[in-house]
Amino acid sequence: FFDRRITREPPGMLSVVAPQLSLSTAHVVGARRAPAVQMAAGPMYDQPLAPSTMGREFINSARKPLSEYVGASQELAAFPGGGGKEGAAPVPWDPLQLSELWKVSANNPDVAWLREAELKHGRMSMLAITGVMVQSAGIHLPGNADISFANADWAMAPTTLPPAAWGQVLFFIGLAEGQTSAGLFDLWLGNTEKREPGNLGWGTQFLSKDKKAADKMRLKELKNGRLAMLAIMGVAFNHVIPGALPGCMYN
Repeated sequence: FFDRRITREPPGMLSVVAPQLSLSTAHVVGARRAPAVQMAAGPMYDQPLAPSTMGREFINSARKPLSEYVGASQELAAFPGGGGKEGAAPVPWDPLQLSELWKVSANNPDVAWLREAELKHGRMSMLAITGVMVQSAGIHLPGNADISFANADWAMAPTTLPPAAWGQVLFFIGLAEGQTSAGLFDLWLGNTEKREPGNLGWGTQFLSKDKKAADKMRLKELKNGRLAMLAIMGVAFNHVIPGALPGCMYN
């Protein structure tokens, strides 16, 4: 059977003994325990197994905490006053501590990756809910003899598109994702040297040069994206389960 042992060391150190294969009847004479992996120098491992060219240099590097991201402390702050400690920074709302998972294993994403995902889903949801409202209002592209956009049913309208139209849509999505993918996977390990979460390389010229004003616009995008995610989910549930969202006009 496999036997995993975890032993506690002095503060700042945690020794994890690798699983050992033991015989139920007798132990192998002279067998030695596997060397412990100690967390002494950083939040991860002193000697991570990842190759140096595949993220080892970022595992124990300094990470930007959730509290420093726009919208983390302003919205749903569990302890706006720093948890009752005078002068302490606000503690962001993260009851499941998902922003701390990267400390457990490098297989878990950093806050930078989570913020990138939140922004992308928020932007897609804003486009989606806007499309539902516009299409349901009877506003659509003119179309032609081969293709019609007159179907106001947002749930069934995509099924009326011919394969050629779907090919154009998928090609555009792939092109956009490919052109904006530089530095994307570095965010998993908290490396933001190539890109900041959500920065696709265009549109920043419309932001104010003042950091406080620019962060205010970023917060607006974040809040609208969060609202849009709730909105499109509500409309989708109301379509599958009629009446799930009382008063919803997009059935």
